Amino acid sequence: MSLPPTPAPYPGARPAPSGRGNAGWWVLGAVLVAVIGVGAVVVFCAGLWTYANHDRPELIDNPPVSEVAESACARMRATVAAEAAPPNAPVDARVRAIRAQNAAVTVMVAQVRDLDRDLLADDRPTSAWLADWETLVEARERYAADLAAGGRPHFVVPTAGGEPLTDRMNSVGLTCEVPPQLVDLQ
Repeated sequence: MSLPPTPAPYPGARPAPSGRGNAGWWVLGAVLVAVIGVGAVVVFCAGLWTYANHDRPELIDNPPVSEVAESACARMRATVAAEAAPPNAPVDARVRAIRAQNAAVTVMVAQVRDLDRDLLADDRPTSAWLADWETLVEARERYAADLAAGGRPHFVVPTAGGEPLTDRMNSVGLTCEVPPQLVDLQ
């Protein structure tokens, strides 16, 4: 028995592949996919690491800064509470209390400002937070001066963008809220 004749190839046609060498392409493709996959994982992890360790501009989150700020704030809050004058205290006692409380805030601000300048600059809201405390002290001092001069001042918490500074001061991620004694002046 004879085999049927094979038709002549089309002009310009290539011969059919023999099947040899195809495994090499599969291996090369698998290695390429693995390298791209590992590279993607490395890039993702590097991005995640960078995001997790960057400065959040709305928070004081650098431990050397936040630890000093919270410690100084705790001392300030204790002093402010201890120095508070009763609402019906004589004017001179109220003025002394306001100024003693202002001094406690000023000490806290100075303790934080004593940190390395680069460290403070790297934790962006710190400078604005400290400036807000200073603005509050200035407003309270004006109130105390008016009170000492015999006036009947009305204390209003300074604002920034239409919002009380205390809102911004209390929202920087620290355990350091503005004591009510600093803003409840009569």
